[in-house]
Amino acid sequence: MKYCKHAAVAALAILFSSAAAAEAPSYDYVQLGYSAGEYGDLEVFDLGGFEVEGSYEVGANLFITGKYRDADDSAQGYTFDESYWQAGVGYRFNYRPDLVFDARLYYNQVDFDLHDSEEYLSADANFFSLAGNARYQVLEDVEVYGGVEWQRWPEGGYQTGIRGGAQYAFGKANAFAVGIEYSHFSDSEWCKLFARYSF
Repeated sequence: MKYCKHAAVAALAILFSSAAAAEAPSYDYVQLGYSAGEYGDLEVFDLGGFEVEGSYEVGANLFITGKYRDADDSAQGYTFDESYWQAGVGYRFNYRPDLVFDARLYYNQVDFDLHDSEEYLSADANFFSLAGNARYQVLEDVEVYGGVEWQRWPEGGYQTGIRGGAQYAFGKANAFAVGIEYSHFSDSEWCKLFARYSF
């Protein structure tokens, strides 16, 4: 996990030192990735699994977005499974041709399962979150981004998280991209490698 975090920070530092010369980032895309993460209370488990994500601009700077992650790990005779999905709506603010800010409202659901050969425990939570992001097109084929998310958990709980990432685009009209993202919340941290298609 620490190597992924260091790689993401190094990529952001290098890319932010470049000169900007590109169009605004796209909000129409589908994405497939692999996520690795851990929860602070369950550090014995190093979770890993696939993640799918998508976004679609419906008009007038308004867009819808969603993602689903399924991750698991086994340790000390137990298997820990996490499934997480998120659906939301957002609004983009075009600050400059190469710099965009957006605000998003999400509805989230997370399910946890912990089991061995004899016992099976499960828990789930549904919650809302509000996020703010900045996307900067450093070069025509390079984007960096970062953001903050505030989560409102059941029974009055709150949590704040940060994320940052970078991606490199290629192909006709830069429709394809590969990238890395790191996110940290008070109870967990995740690193993701992904491939994206923008349309």
